[in-house]
This record gives sequence, C-alpha cells and structure tokens, in this order.
Amino acid sequence: MSKPGNHSAGHYVATSTVDSARRNLFYMAPGKERHIGTLVGGSRTRIAQFDVDCERIVLALAHYEATVSSIEGAGDDGDGEKKT
Repeated sequence: MSKPGNHSAGHYVATSTVDSARRNLFYMAPGKERHIGTLVGGSRTRIAQFDVDCERIVLALAHYEATVSSIEGAGDDGDGEKKT
C-alpha cells in the first residue's frame, strides 16, 4: 500500500494529502481498517521536518503495538479492548 510520500510501519500508515502540511493517519489491520486522524504540520516552511516527524509517529505506533502484543496475555485487539 505504500506510495511515494506515504509512511507505513506495522498496521499504521500516514498518507499524503493535497496539502503538504497534512497527512491522514490510518490503522490498517485486516478487517479493522479505520482513519485515526489527520496530522497537521505547524509550519509551511519546515515541511521536511514534518515529514520526518510523521515517519517517527508511524514507527512509534508500530513499535508500541508490537511491544504491547509481546507481553503475555496483554495487549489490545486494535479496537481498544483487551485480549482475553
């Protein structure tokens, strides 16, 4: 699903929009796909930094999900509910 300008890691994807200072953030686990929110950069002159920040956000979400999933019997199922 990754296109130029998109960032993806794990089940998370930040997609480009027509506005270079905005990205849409999605959770893309099979059967649980959903839009999480829109990331908005605070500066039109620091687009490269916003791009790096978006990549870090996606990587951090994927890392967090993997870490939580690795804890015995803990974690959530992507719907915000604990696994049993």
